[in-house]
Order: sequence, then C-alpha cells, then structure tokens
Amino acid sequence: MLRRLHYQHENPWLVCGDFNEILYSFEKKGGLPRDEKKMEEFKQVLDDCQLTDLGYSGKWFTWERGNLPETNIQERLDRGVGNEEWRSLFPDFIIQHLPHSFSDHCLILINTEGNVKRQRGESFRFEAWWVLEKTFFQEVKTSWGASSGDLLNKLAILKGQLTRWANKIRQNRKRKKEILISKLEKLLEEDRDD
Repeated sequence: MLRRLHYQHENPWLVCGDFNEILYSFEKKGGLPRDEKKMEEFKQVLDDCQLTDLGYSGKWFTWERGNLPETNIQERLDRGVGNEEWRSLFPDFIIQHLPHSFSDHCLILINTEGNVKRQRGESFRFEAWWVLEKTFFQEVKTSWGASSGDLLNKLAILKGQLTRWANKIRQNRKRKKEILISKLEKLLEEDRDD
C-alpha cells in the first residue's frame, strides 16, 4: 500500500496494481466484512497523494478465491489511480480489467489512446464515492426533475450536472486542504511554549 506522503506535485502520476485493500464495502463479495478503519486509511492515503480511482471497463471484481459458492470470495483489490495532471495528459484513457488467467488476480491494461471512438470532452466516469456524499441523491433528483426530452437527453443533462457537482466538491476539498496545510505550517513555525 502507498505510504502517506506530504508534498505537492504538478507532474502526471499514475499508480496501477494490487493495493491489497478495497475502498468501499461493496467492493467485496463473500467472506468476512473488511475492516472499516483500513478502508478509511486507504482512502486517506489516496487523498493525501491527490490520487483518485480512474474507473475501469470489464469485470468488477479483480481478485477471486474459492470455487464453491459458500467459500467464494471476490474483491476489487487491483485498480489504477492517478492525479488530475495525468488525467489531463491522457483524456481518452481506458483501464481494462482483463479476464483471470493463471493468477487469482486479473490483469490490468492501461490504454492511453482509448479504443472507443468518442469526441473529446464526452468521457464520463461515474465514481463510487459520489453515492456517499449527502447531496448526491438530491442532485440526481433535482437534475432529473428539471430536465425534459427523451431518456438520452435527460441522461446527457444529468451527466453534465453530476460532473459539475463533483468538480465543485473536489475544488472545495482542495481549498480546505490548502487552508489547513497553511495553518499547520504556521503553527509549526511558531515558538512552542508550555
């Protein structure tokens, strides 16, 4: 797993592979529940490093053990994470979970050019953390109720709304983090007393 790092980077950064941890409880099927504290620590490390899950195409679970239904455990342990600079550099990327072969983990293929023909600016990736935000369901309900036209038109409007909503949350978090880091640096610089 990544260690916590405190730094600011402006270079494109991608980390891909087996993190041996999941972000959310729904990324595991079967077996004992995952430790919530470890999942929170994993989220915090990614946040500290300014890395977000890059999504995927293919099979949801990337690791599997046990052939019988009562012993089968599946988890999403393997993933690609990157920063905004990397996403900007490769806007048409696709991360694919390839089928299992000789390993209990699936291979991950990163295609920076994208196999799917799509117009720039039309890529949309639903991110799992959205549903954990208090305002998510209200945002969807408001957008859906305010839009008109056929299903495709309503989905296109919803896509735009959710993208703007998520970007605003990211910007607010980044701003809060910068303020807290600034306050912490000032505190560290001050003389200590009893």
